[in-house]
Amino acid sequence: MNSEIQYIYSHRAVAFLDVLGFQNKLQSFEDEAIKFHRVMKEEVALSETEEDDEQLGPYYYSKSASEFIETFDYAISKLDKEKFSYYLFSDNICITVKNINSRGEKSLIELLLVISELYFEFVQKGYFLRGGIDYGLFIDQSSIALGVPLATAYKMESNLAVFPRIILSTDFVKQLEIYPSEDEKEFASVLESSLIKNSCEFQYLNIFNHIFKIEEKELFFKIFNQNISENLSLSVNKENIYLKYKWLADEFNDFIEKYTGELAFLDENYEATEEHIINVKNMKISYGH
Repeated sequence: MNSEIQYIYSHRAVAFLDVLGFQNKLQSFEDEAIKFHRVMKEEVALSETEEDDEQLGPYYYSKSASEFIETFDYAISKLDKEKFSYYLFSDNICITVKNINSRGEKSLIELLLVISELYFEFVQKGYFLRGGIDYGLFIDQSSIALGVPLATAYKMESNLAVFPRIILSTDFVKQLEIYPSEDEKEFASVLESSLIKNSCEFQYLNIFNHIFKIEEKELFFKIFNQNISENLSLSVNKENIYLKYKWLADEFNDFIEKYTGELAFLDENYEATEEHIINVKNMKISYGH
């Protein structure tokens, strides 16, 4: 044992995310891979000749599993590797970031924006995320992730998130509110000021806030409408699951109210026309049965 090696703690934010209902997807991924292998094996058998000695044998491949991984890679690829670390294991995603809050850099806000983008990328593939984010001392190296924040974020995801939402710990929110200068007003922008929502004792990420970074805004609302509505329909006879998507539908409808009533007009990068406002209002989800 080399006693000279030192594993140093640093202050980091740690996000632990889970893909809702993903366990059922894992089996479908495997079934798809087995089917692909069987079909490929049959095709290889039919085309085999004496000259095919160097041909690779059939393998297991799932297009759906590959798309899931590509979705993760696409959103994560935009992260600054100097500040962020990330891990994907089965249906769990862990993202950590150094607390850089100087010279205009706000890495904790960047983390929230990245998770909002990741959430939207997964929604387009029919998946929804839930999770927790904590802040504290953490050992984060290439093959090591150790510390209280990860355990806390995991417990938040497992016990508190319940719905498809990302819960923020008190310690994380406290750090988020610390800024180097009173002259910096970036947090007052519509993009950042609408990042966090409150519900009783919980604070959580407003994932619909990603609209302010999207050019095709009506498509954004349409995608959420279609995927939430579809999951409501599929789970109508499974109350535990149905209530999760009903909560998300209510959040979505509430955001549309705020967006069409105020937020859309505060966006400096987009001119909200009357037609746009009407179209977005029509995106509200109706789930009465």
